[in-house]
Amino acid sequence: MAVFDTDSARSRRLRLAAVALVAVAAVGTAGAFTADPSESVPEPVRFDDAVELGLSSETDALMADDATLPRVQVFYSQLQYVVGYNGIASFVESLSDGRTERQFGYPLIAYVETFDHRDAGTTESGLFSASGAGGWTPVGEARYVVDSDARTPAGAVVVPFAEHEAAAAFADDHGGSVVGWEAVRGRSFDVDSAATVRALAPDRWRTANERLAAAERRADRPVSVVVGEDAPTIDAAVAAAPPNTTVRVPPGTYEETVTVNRSVTIAGAGTGSERGDERVTRVVGNGTGSVITVRAPDVALAGMRIAGTGNRTRDPDAARESRDPEGGTWDTNIQLGYGHGDAGVKAVGAPGLVVDDVVVDTNASGILLREGSHATVSGLVVDGTDEWQEGFMGITGMESRVTVSDSRFEGGRDGIYLHRADGSIVRNSTFADNRYGTHLMYTGDALVADNAFRNELFAGVTVMTRPAGNAIVGNDVRNSSAGIQASGTRTYIGYNTLVGNELGFSTSARGSLYEHNVVVDNELGARATTVVPSSRVAANDFVRNGDHAAAGAGALRVWADGDRGNYWEGANVGPHDSGSRAYRPTSPVDAALHREVSAVTVRESPAARLLDRLRGTVPGARSGSIVDPAPATEPYHPDRVDAATTADTDRRVPTGWRSALARTGNATALRHSTEWRRADRPATAGGEA
Repeated sequence: MAVFDTDSARSRRLRLAAVALVAVAAVGTAGAFTADPSESVPEPVRFDDAVELGLSSETDALMADDATLPRVQVFYSQLQYVVGYNGIASFVESLSDGRTERQFGYPLIAYVETFDHRDAGTTESGLFSASGAGGWTPVGEARYVVDSDARTPAGAVVVPFAEHEAAAAFADDHGGSVVGWEAVRGRSFDVDSAATVRALAPDRWRTANERLAAAERRADRPVSVVVGEDAPTIDAAVAAAPPNTTVRVPPGTYEETVTVNRSVTIAGAGTGSERGDERVTRVVGNGTGSVITVRAPDVALAGMRIAGTGNRTRDPDAARESRDPEGGTWDTNIQLGYGHGDAGVKAVGAPGLVVDDVVVDTNASGILLREGSHATVSGLVVDGTDEWQEGFMGITGMESRVTVSDSRFEGGRDGIYLHRADGSIVRNSTFADNRYGTHLMYTGDALVADNAFRNELFAGVTVMTRPAGNAIVGNDVRNSSAGIQASGTRTYIGYNTLVGNELGFSTSARGSLYEHNVVVDNELGARATTVVPSSRVAANDFVRNGDHAAAGAGALRVWADGDRGNYWEGANVGPHDSGSRAYRPTSPVDAALHREVSAVTVRESPAARLLDRLRGTVPGARSGSIVDPAPATEPYHPDRVDAATTADTDRRVPTGWRSALARTGNATALRHSTEWRRADRPATAGGEA
């Protein structure tokens, strides 16, 4: 029943280890499972009681299409929790990565979900599906159908059965062949990883350039109506303008609200940032509702200041419904509540929106996008409320992808809030005095790059719920409660500069990669937060933090990638050669080395050496700890460390990440890049956004 040869001497030792494992006391972590001490070989558990790894966003996509993803649950020799893998491929890949065994111990037994009596088949779109509750079979005893016509959103699927006859029947109907576990384990799976996301990040930057260039071309239209000459108001001018022409709005103050129901450009004289105030075009609402409402594709707004919005931040009925357990899902109610407030510009079902050189003074949202209103935004300035509770978002994007460049968001609730806005890009922008700077919910395949965040109340960049494939690169976060807190899977967090925050970053994302971040002068440099670690943390520079790192409950975290560790100020003091001794930032002694050099005396004591030997062999001594087995002898980015502490704090420290990451591209990344660009098309009618 074990994952490997049950007759081997190692497996016999591991079965004895299983008895020791199940005697470990439970810890108070919600949703975690500790094996029953009466069981010598653990029985399978409800998958909801396992700590899930794998493709969580893929699981969402499958559920939306009434499809099914085969799952695996694994008991490891030095882990108190059952680990659940979404997808057999993700478990197979974990067996060969060399890190899982070091952190979790050896897999004692693994169970695979089998589909013998579940009417296994495919949906109309070819996704694997099955009905009813399945059984759990040891992986070594199950039979697997490979190379069938069944698929998942990520590609081919391995379909497991408890009996050969059931597997053969499925293969007769859907093609493929029936194989055993060793054949499955020996296969190579094309599993997306954070390294793929890393390689795609420069391409996403280029995609932003293309979207901005297309938006500029789309907005460049001949003038057909001039306000004050051909029509008395902006609203009347828009109604009179033929499609695909420009309404020119001369300098002045226009006290009105505007509805745009056709594809036109509204071009003001400017916002006053480069011209004198006498050349400004101002559009001022009456203090209720939104000022400009867009309900047509390919509309462009440029060169104007907008004020006079209402102060409604959400729909009251939907907000009340969201507090009612019977009123619908939290996700839906948030979209209803957040998507129906007031804004300087509100777009509903308006793909291809272009906003350029616009300033919005608002008591609610600056720009509100809903129902596929994919937008390209540049040169936007949103001035929100002084108290975040009294205002709302600079940009609110509900199921609407945005590309934001060279903009500024100050005050209010969140600078940018995106909800199910896959493929969005936020770059080269400044955020200050918000609750969150950039806040993503259910939003994957996004790029957040080269932004500056200052004095954010909760965090600079926050990613919540179950997204995948996000790249957070080259940002500079200072003087905030947290720098970067990103959840989800397959996230790439690299080349960021995190200075003077209460927390630099947390490793909340699973199956992700944290590298080349400069973490300086924070109260806490980094925190390991996932119960079951599955991410890589390497080549980061930790300097002058109160504490370099801390960890919550869970298995030993190994923060290195092979022989590439992190730079920890203080790690190399003492009589040993630099980089030759492991560093434990969660150890009371090691954690003090960069503050108190005399702590090295304690570190070299016989008692400390004995404790070092115990760590990594006794499960209880591993809990809530981090070890770097190959600490770097010098900072990876000394120039960035110096710039972070000496440069003007209002300026972002340049990182050169695009040229660095361009060198990591490969054929796999190119293929995924093509797929990402294909998915980049607007979901509804209208121009590219």
